[in-house]
Amino acid sequence: MTGGLATLEHIEVPEETEEPRPLQRDRRRFVSAVTAGMAIVTVPYLWILWDLWTGQPSLLRWVGSGQFYDLQGRAILAGHLYIPNGSIGIEAFLHGGHQYTYFGLFPSLIRIPVLLLTNSYDAKLTAAALLLSWVTTGCFSALLLWRVRILMRGSALLGRAEAASYGVLVAAITGGSVLVYLAATPFVYNEDFAWSVALTLGSVFALLGVLERPSWGRVTAAGVLILFTNLDRTPTGYACVIGALLVAAWFLLGRDGRDNRRWVVPMIVAGLVPLAVSCAVTWIKFGLPFGLPMADQVWAHINAHRRYFLAANKGKAFSVGFIPSTAFAYLQPFGIRFSSVFPFITLPTAPAAAYGGVVLDQTYQTGSIPATMPLLFLLTCWGAITAFRRRPVGRVALLRIPILTAAVGVTGVLVWGYIADRYLADFLPLLVTAGAVGLVDVWRRVEGRSPRFRWLTLAVVTVLGAFSVIANVSASITPAAQWTPAQLGRFVSIQHQVTPGALAHSVERGSTIPNWAPAGQLFDAGDCAGLYLSTGVTFKDIPGQQIQHFGWLPVQQEADFNHTISFTLNVPVSQIRQPVPILTYGPSTLALAPIGPGEVGFRLENPGGPAIPWPTTSSPDIAPLLRVGVPLDISVMTDPYLHRLGVKWVGGGWLLQHYLGGRGPAVVSNTGVEAGGSPPSVSVTDITVPTKDLLCQHIVGSLRHANVTAARGS
Repeated sequence: MTGGLATLEHIEVPEETEEPRPLQRDRRRFVSAVTAGMAIVTVPYLWILWDLWTGQPSLLRWVGSGQFYDLQGRAILAGHLYIPNGSIGIEAFLHGGHQYTYFGLFPSLIRIPVLLLTNSYDAKLTAAALLLSWVTTGCFSALLLWRVRILMRGSALLGRAEAASYGVLVAAITGGSVLVYLAATPFVYNEDFAWSVALTLGSVFALLGVLERPSWGRVTAAGVLILFTNLDRTPTGYACVIGALLVAAWFLLGRDGRDNRRWVVPMIVAGLVPLAVSCAVTWIKFGLPFGLPMADQVWAHINAHRRYFLAANKGKAFSVGFIPSTAFAYLQPFGIRFSSVFPFITLPTAPAAAYGGVVLDQTYQTGSIPATMPLLFLLTCWGAITAFRRRPVGRVALLRIPILTAAVGVTGVLVWGYIADRYLADFLPLLVTAGAVGLVDVWRRVEGRSPRFRWLTLAVVTVLGAFSVIANVSASITPAAQWTPAQLGRFVSIQHQVTPGALAHSVERGSTIPNWAPAGQLFDAGDCAGLYLSTGVTFKDIPGQQIQHFGWLPVQQEADFNHTISFTLNVPVSQIRQPVPILTYGPSTLALAPIGPGEVGFRLENPGGPAIPWPTTSSPDIAPLLRVGVPLDISVMTDPYLHRLGVKWVGGGWLLQHYLGGRGPAVVSNTGVEAGGSPPSVSVTDITVPTKDLLCQHIVGSLRHANVTAARGS
C-alpha cells in the first residue's frame, strides 16, 4: 500500500520542478492517514476472507465453483478457450460443439504462472486473488483521492483533521463496502466483481492522469488498464472504452489547448484496441462480438424459468424495463435490517422484488447503497454536484469524464434482469471517484472555520464511515448458502452466547420444514432431531432444489443423518461395469456406477418422490481421482426433514445432491473378504465417528428457562 502511494511524488508535480517542502509534508501525512485507515479494516477483512467461523484459518480458503478460471487458464495454455465438457455444469455455454465459460480472461491470465508450475492449487486461488484485488483497489482509491485533492485545492495545506478524514474514506471503501461481502464467499462469481472494481478504478485514475497532463506513459497505462478491464468484465470494460473516447473528444475539441490535439489518435487507440480484443474473445467463445447468447447456456436447457424469463424479454437478459426494480433494490433508503439477534445488522431477509410486471431471472437479498454505504453515497451526491456545477472549483472540471465513465459502468447491472448484493460492486468506482470530489470539496468549504468545527466535521465523517464498516462486516458474517455445518454451528453458538433470549424466541418448531422462511430464521424439526437455518433464498423457480429445501442449511442433525464412508477400488475403473452399492436408504441406493465410457460416478437409484430433470441423479465423473488400492473418503448426508441426499468429498465440495424420499434409516454397505474368496471390486467401510451436538437443546433450554422466569415474575 505505502509503496503504491509513494508514486504520488511522480504524478502531481511537473518533472522539472522540485516539490515544495509543505507539499512533501502533506503527502507524507496523507500516506500515513490512508495507510492507517486501510490497516484498521485489514483485520476484519482478513478474518472474513481466511476464516469466517471455520475455526481453521486458511490463506487458500475456497468454496464451490472455484475452478472456472483454472480450467480456462489451462485451455489458454493449450492454445484455445474451450473447457472440458461438463466441467462447470450448468454455467457452461455451448458453441461449435464445445463448452465455454462466460467469465473473462484476466483472472485466468494472472493464474498462468502458477498453473505452469503445479496443479496443486487448482480451484484454490480465489482467496489470494480477492486479497490482491482488494489491495489494488485500496491503492488506486488513495492515488485517485490524492490526485483529486491536488486538482481541486492545489498547494492548500493539509491539516490533521482533513488527512484523518481521507483515512476514514479509504477505510470505508475497503472495509465498509461490498468488497467485504465479496470476501466472505471466495468463489469465481465474487472474484469477477472484485477485479472489476480494482481495474475500473485503475482505468479511471489513468484517464484522469491523461486529462491532467498527457504523456506517452500515461496514455499507455490507460490503454493497458482498459484492456485488462475489458478482459475481466465487459460492462465496466465498455464504460472505460467510452471514457477513453470521451478523453479523445476532449482533446479534439481543443478543451486542453491546441497542442494537446496530438493525443486524440493515441487515446482513440487506447480505447478501441481493448474493445477489439474483447470482441474477438467474445466471437471465439460465442460466435458474436457483443453480449451473451443466453439461450445457449446449459442452464437455459434444463430450467423452465430461465426459458420463461428469456421468452418474456424477447430472448434478452437485459431491458430498460428492469430499471425500476434494480434501481429500487440498489438505491432505496431502507435496504438494511436491524435485529435483536447477533450480529444485529443484516441484509433484508427477503429477496428483492420485481416492479412494473417485469419477469426477472433471479433475485436475492440485497442491501442498498444509502443504507449500507452512507458515507460513500452522501459524498457521491455532493461530489457529482460539485463536478458539474457551472463554475467549477480549481480543475475539478477534469473529473467530469472520469465520473461519467464510472457512471456508465453502472448501467450494466441496472438493465440486467438479475438482482444480487454482489452487483453493488459495479457502483463502487462511481462512489469512489465522485465521493473523493465530495470529501475534498467539504474540506475546501471548511477551510477558515474554527478548529472545533473542523474536528466536528471529522467526527461526522468518522461516524458515517464506522457505521459503513460495521454494517458491511455484520452483513458479511451472516450465513450464506455456501456455508458448512461447522461454520453454521459456530455462528449460531455465538448468537446463543450473545443474545440467548432473543435467539430462542425466534426459533420456529414443527415436523415439516417450510419451503421458505426469512433469512436467519431457525427451525427446530422433530424436537431437536434437526436444527436448520434459512438463507432467505427462494427456489420456487427451481423445483428440483425447492423439494430438497435448498433454502435451508443444517446447523445440527441427528448422528445417523450423516455418514463418513471410505471406499477403495480393487480393480481398474474399466472393470466396473455394474453399480456397486455404497449406502442404502429404504428402497433407495447410493452406488458407484458407470456413467459413461471410461467414466464412473456416484448415482442415486430409486430416489422416490416426483420425477425431476435437474438436479440429476448422477455426480460428475470421478475416474481421474481414483487409483487402485488408494482409499478415498466421502461424506453422505441422508436428511429426512430436508428430503435430501448429499455426497461430497471429506473437506471438499458437493458431488451430488438430490431429492430423497422415505425415512430411512441409512445403512452403509460395508464389504469384506470371505475366507478363500477374492476381494470385491470396491471395498466400502463405514468410518463414521459418532458425535452428539447439544446446541439445539441448549437454545430450547434457554427459552424454557426464560418462560419459567417470566411465569415466576408474573
